[in-house]
Amino acid sequence: MIILIFLFLIPVWLFLAPIKFQVDTRIPEVCFRWVSVGNARLVFEQNKWWLKISVLFFFKRWELEELIFKAKKKARKVRPGKKTKRIKWSRKFLNLIRTFRVTNWQIAIDTGDYIRNAWLYPLNFHPVTRHHLYLNFLGESYLVLEIRNAPWKIVYALIK
Repeated sequence: MIILIFLFLIPVWLFLAPIKFQVDTRIPEVCFRWVSVGNARLVFEQNKWWLKISVLFFFKRWELEELIFKAKKKARKVRPGKKTKRIKWSRKFLNLIRTFRVTNWQIAIDTGDYIRNAWLYPLNFHPVTRHHLYLNFLGESYLVLEIRNAPWKIVYALIK
């Protein structure tokens, strides 16, 4: 009985565990995380881009350039099948996009032109962009972005 409960709780947890997508250009990194399951990170180290994947106890690291420009096998030709009924994918796509939530974002901008920076500087104090947009005169430009979702929301949006 305990084993059945445990086998039931694992898929439920995977279905409810949040998914995070993070971008931070201060340290060149893009991270896709499925909380308590694993993550995939795109990192710039040693003058190369690396793809690092960690799932539970498995960890693997690849050089991104080798993955992209690797010799590809020839694909088989696929015969066209029967025409399928058209589904309004645009509506489903919009429902899917609505499930994502931006939990944190910061943008620092220095245009390199002091006059343009001065004209844009009041945006630092606008109620919508306060604590998120930093116009500066220091030559500092970066983006920090965190987006969250959950698998059950994605499935629900596609079914709906």
